[in-house]
Amino acid sequence: MDYYRCPIEELYRETRRRGHTSLGTCDELSEDLEKDDRLREADATTVKTESPIPLISSIPQEAYLSQTAGFVVDAAGNLQSGQSTPANLLINQKIVHWTMNTFFPSLQLFFESGLSCTVDCGKLPDAILGLDQNLRFRLTDCTHEENGRLTRTTLPEKFARTGAAIEINSAVIAQRTSIAIKPGAHRSDGRLPNTSTVTIVEEVHTVVGLRLEGMNEMGYIWAKTMTPLEERKDRTWGDVRVGNLKEDVPVPFLGFPQRVTKAGAKAIVVIKKSMIGRSENVDEQAECGF
Repeated sequence: MDYYRCPIEELYRETRRRGHTSLGTCDELSEDLEKDDRLREADATTVKTESPIPLISSIPQEAYLSQTAGFVVDAAGNLQSGQSTPANLLINQKIVHWTMNTFFPSLQLFFESGLSCTVDCGKLPDAILGLDQNLRFRLTDCTHEENGRLTRTTLPEKFARTGAAIEINSAVIAQRTSIAIKPGAHRSDGRLPNTSTVTIVEEVHTVVGLRLEGMNEMGYIWAKTMTPLEERKDRTWGDVRVGNLKEDVPVPFLGFPQRVTKAGAKAIVVIKKSMIGRSENVDEQAECGF
């Protein structure tokens, strides 16, 4: 996030909250906070996470009625939003593959049982789904696709088969409080907001927590808009929900499209950039081994 127009008092307060040394100019503090955001992502911006939310009705309605993925067709042949699934139904399912942020801001989990489910964030503009670092670290043991890139499991070949399925030991719906940047408040005379300054506020949003086999603590799936502050209408953080468990979506082709691959190797399966910049795409493919 861009902290450069925040008042120095708020920068001091946020720096102290993160346990950093609160000394320096506005620019220095802003750069330190922005660097911390890049390194620790949601771990840096999270104030607290409260879980679990016991009932599905406790989730904000828009979190599961306006999703962009997980649609179903009703008896009349009309496209309808899928219903939410209580998180505890995911317990004991074993993840064999997952895809994230390729076509929609969503995470699709494929299970050894043949079922799958979609975790999404509704219609938050220009959103991405993200994973807490401990959850991401564990999930990379699976071959997966993210942002159009297929990444082979990081496990050595002799362990890849036996360690491919990761069991979900615990799953919850939780509420997280995170910091966000908002335009300055309205002037007292009723004129337009003072756009020369911004303020650090706290937002409450819904996240999905998973504790996988081999994890000591819960890791959370969260959603964040990438829309610039000047174009943003409302929220920075979105509400995440779990879609229905389904059996009509096959697991993607798990073979790797290269003859010789190493653990952690990547390949482009979907190009999400403009095809005008052909030279950039060729360079990217070369990096991935094509």
